[in-house]
Amino acid sequence: MSNKRSDYINIFENIFLQGIRLNRNVGIKKLWKLNRVFRHALYSYIKRWILLKTKKFLAPVAIAFSPTMRCNLSCIGCYAVDYPLDDELSLDEIDQLFSSAEKIGVFIFVITGGEPLMREGILDLFQKHNKLLFLMITNGCLVDEHIVEKIASSGNIIPVVSIDGWKEQTDLRRGNGVYERVENAMRLMRDRNLVFGFSSMVWNDNYKTLCSDEFIDEMIRRGCSLGFYTEYVPMGSDVHWDMVLDDAERDIFHQKVLEIRKNKPIMVAHLPDDEYGKDFKCRGVESGCVHINTQGYVEPCPFSHFSADNIKEKSLESALRSTFLAEIRFSKAIYRHGNIGCALVENIEIVKEIARRTGAKPTDYKYLSVVK
Repeated sequence: MSNKRSDYINIFENIFLQGIRLNRNVGIKKLWKLNRVFRHALYSYIKRWILLKTKKFLAPVAIAFSPTMRCNLSCIGCYAVDYPLDDELSLDEIDQLFSSAEKIGVFIFVITGGEPLMREGILDLFQKHNKLLFLMITNGCLVDEHIVEKIASSGNIIPVVSIDGWKEQTDLRRGNGVYERVENAMRLMRDRNLVFGFSSMVWNDNYKTLCSDEFIDEMIRRGCSLGFYTEYVPMGSDVHWDMVLDDAERDIFHQKVLEIRKNKPIMVAHLPDDEYGKDFKCRGVESGCVHINTQGYVEPCPFSHFSADNIKEKSLESALRSTFLAEIRFSKAIYRHGNIGCALVENIEIVKEIARRTGAKPTDYKYLSVVK
């Protein structure tokens, strides 16, 4: 595996390992369960290496997956606002997806949506596939004692609760009363000694708050081991250009993130910034990582809503080998320029042209008429 791809893999595996190691509040039993999962990280790496050498198949270390696009909130700037809500993968089809992913060496599923906890039975499937690590991004509003107990008994689920700053900032984007519900979710998780984290959307009015000592110290006090900062990416029908960070703001924020990594007992990721190397290429896409939406379409990224294949119709390996994904990986579309965080959104015209040429179709309502 190339050094660039290995470096990209290490970013994510080290975030989890270091985050757990730094959290001194994690119960011994829970920590042991998670370490058992991490032993499979090595086996997964070997599987991917063998597939690359013997079959020239680039299997991803991580897959983003949305089990539902239904949500109990309506957040400003949500990337998923234009996705269809119908024709969800069945639980049996999701079960098969996880089994297929294990066989090719996938180690991490980043569970997004929609609100994952609105999908009945999904936690049971996570628990069943105990060799996979599930990083579940949730708005926290549906977290109760029952949900926390399920997560605690699993040993392979790390919940990541969305919070966009203090009460005023969080409720402005997510709705009145959400901040208090997030506080309650974190309290329940901390009291049960779960390994969990926070996730924040970064825009120009909250970036100073999110990287401040006060906010980080509060997240640590609440029990967070991990933090994920994701820059606002303008896309879809709910676009707010005034929220995008400019280059100076992004540089300030990233420097603060580096200070947090050095000085605070918590591991934080700055996305998409951490995904770009010195050559300004998106290492996530280059390394074969994809997003599978609730209907089964395999997309190059959660922010790039085009797909040539559906796992309802062909195997996961076959879908990952698509000409569309391969051309995206080797195109100029993965090079970042300008101040939009995601290269594939910045280079949308290149993505559209590749989609036309390879037969890929749009997967959300916004672009249904883009590709003929």
